[in-house]
Amino acid sequence: MTYSADNNSSDLLSVTETAQLLGVTRQRVHELIKNGQIIACKLGRYYYIETAEVDRYKNQPTGKPYQPRSTTMKINSIDN
Repeated sequence: MTYSADNNSSDLLSVTETAQLLGVTRQRVHELIKNGQIIACKLGRYYYIETAEVDRYKNQPTGKPYQPRSTTMKINSIDN
């Protein structure tokens, strides 16, 4: 079977290829797909991820957002 040059297959990555690009396991990629953190299309029994989606996931911020501590003292209602 041959594929035409017009096909967007070069824009699609397998789960294994995605895992290698992200530096995680295939199982982790499946978890990310299940949780909706990576959008994938299912063709037959396999998932395929667009390269743009991998780039979007790689570029999103990680960790908890910074929130400075308040300098005001909180008073408990029990202490009043």
